[in-house]
Amino acid sequence: MSNYNLNVKISGITCEACIKLIKKKVGKLDGVSDVIIKGNSGETTVTSIKKLNISDITPALSGLPYQVK
Repeated sequence: MSNYNLNVKISGITCEACIKLIKKKVGKLDGVSDVIIKGNSGETTVTSIKKLNISDITPALSGLPYQVK
């Protein structure tokens, strides 16, 4: 089974609590096995068993002060 990586930038990250919250929310998406966020830069890699795109991740952060680019 292949893994797919989606690299995105998430803006609005200001602290470690932001990172933990984003990892928790995105990590709950179907098929996601790992979420790596490189500090406050927002550079994020989402690893999953199916191909994802930005529109798959955006709803997971709905209502939160983050934007996926």
